[in-house]
Amino acid sequence: MKRRDALSAAGTVLLGATVPGRSAGTTDEDVSESSITFTHQRTNGTAVTVERVATDVAARFVVRDSDSNVIGGATELAAGTVLEDYEVELLPPLSETERVSANLYDADGQGIARETAEVRVENPPELVSGVEPTFVEPDPDSGFNYPYYLYAPPRVDDQQSVSILVQPTNSGQATDDFEVQRQSADDRIRNGTSRTIADRLAVPLLVPVFPRPRSEPVDWRHYVHALDRQTMQIDDGPIERVDLQLLRMVEDAGDRLEKQSYPVDDQLLLNGFSAAGNFVDRFTLLHPDRVRSVTAGGLNGTAMLPIEEADGHRLPFHIGIADVEALTGDTVDLEALDATNQFLYMGEDDGNDTIPYDDAWSREMREIALDVYGEDMVADRFPTCQRAYEEAGVDAQFNVYEGVSHTPRPAIDDIVEFHRRSLDGEDVTDFGQELGLRPTFEYTPEHPAPGEAIEFDASPSTLGVGEILAYTWQFANGETAAGEAVRHQFSDPGEYSVTLRAIDSKGRAATTTTSITVGGHSNAGASESTAETTTQSSPASKSETTGTPADPTSVATGTTADSEVVNSTTGETEGSAPGFGIAAAVTSIGGAVYALTSRGEN
Repeated sequence: MKRRDALSAAGTVLLGATVPGRSAGTTDEDVSESSITFTHQRTNGTAVTVERVATDVAARFVVRDSDSNVIGGATELAAGTVLEDYEVELLPPLSETERVSANLYDADGQGIARETAEVRVENPPELVSGVEPTFVEPDPDSGFNYPYYLYAPPRVDDQQSVSILVQPTNSGQATDDFEVQRQSADDRIRNGTSRTIADRLAVPLLVPVFPRPRSEPVDWRHYVHALDRQTMQIDDGPIERVDLQLLRMVEDAGDRLEKQSYPVDDQLLLNGFSAAGNFVDRFTLLHPDRVRSVTAGGLNGTAMLPIEEADGHRLPFHIGIADVEALTGDTVDLEALDATNQFLYMGEDDGNDTIPYDDAWSREMREIALDVYGEDMVADRFPTCQRAYEEAGVDAQFNVYEGVSHTPRPAIDDIVEFHRRSLDGEDVTDFGQELGLRPTFEYTPEHPAPGEAIEFDASPSTLGVGEILAYTWQFANGETAAGEAVRHQFSDPGEYSVTLRAIDSKGRAATTTTSITVGGHSNAGASESTAETTTQSSPASKSETTGTPADPTSVATGTTADSEVVNSTTGETEGSAPGFGIAAAVTSIGGAVYALTSRGEN
């Protein structure tokens, strides 16, 4: 039995009858107010059932114990959501009968509905005692020169080991006052996002307390909290190889937990946002064999790429992996990386860009990054990262949250579920989405005759965020058409190219070209992406893709070739924008600015 199944198997009893499991959330347009139905019940302490939760506004649902501690739920609900027989796992489980509350809070944190019930605990399972937030002193003899915090929630004693969750430090400022970093880590172990994740998964949490110096022992250009290139180049002193120091902390924490009969395995769960998101993302490429799953958000669109070259550039750490062996003595294990569950996410409206800052990017690295990633974090860079992963044959889940700025909050439920599935060995591929504008079309018949009408359908085209506003077609015989679905015919036998161009609601355009054979054996399924500008030169943008027809009468072809900025009203091109590695002028960023204070990183 899996660790999580043990909790479900324990069951919940409501008023003496067996309660069904949690039903899927449904949208009810008739919901006119927020309400909770929650009645007295008997349980073994591992879960409670809330009969009904309904909200007419976006809300957060939590269950609290009699001391107002959050012990379950912590779920984001969309406006209009109705949940019936909602089973909520309690972490830590209740050990004795007490009054429990079910609560709804609006986006401002104001309570909008609350109901309490007496939960009578009968036959509770045995629990493994947890560890309250504990400060662990540095131990250079054990391989770590800085302290860390350790926490472990009580959990059901099922004799199975769990993975330690790691949340890197991220104070948001460079300072020689180490107390700032210690306090930041203390806050995270007690109240941060990863504390919520650890409690909901019933796994230990480790927060390292690494410095982010201003002048000693290294200067502010070493962005330790992001595990940047300058930090990895430190070859002596206390900050040398903080990635290895973190692994030694994990080993030390494992020994401490084992002594308390709290078994852990040698795999890590990683979670980070903003600079800490960059840290866990880069750490994963360095040590994929040690990472079970990683959730990294607010990455300013610059996830580290699992490739060595792009756009005529050799890609150094922390852009790519070209010199990882020179820095660490080991090459990146792409097979192990492919086996690691990765969830990389951004908010659609995130404006927290680190590229203009000298503490995050040197001038040389900035120039390469702008050439390779592009300028816009969400529209250019993040799709570039996804295509680089595809090129490398490494699986990762990329997601953009619509209408979200620089915050991990809307992703918390997804983060918890992603790590839960990873712990249980379940599939996580449905967490990803295809980013960028990728025009694709099908056509029928598969083998058209001269003069026969051919139906072209662009509906399979994809767009990660936004809406496709227009499609235009260009045929090799010089004719054009517009619309998602069009008809065209070729009078003479031969091979003809067909180009589809799509424009999205953000004013971007992309094209794909494929060749079809008229009056002979079809070459359908062989498509070549063609760039609309001549500046795109990465392998991903000039690849030829082949496909197998989904059925005898249709063929899906085409991949995104290039992107450009287009006036969404007039349709006129306003200038190039990057696809996978379009050159971008560094001067468009303006002068590099260094700031010692926080830039909104949390």
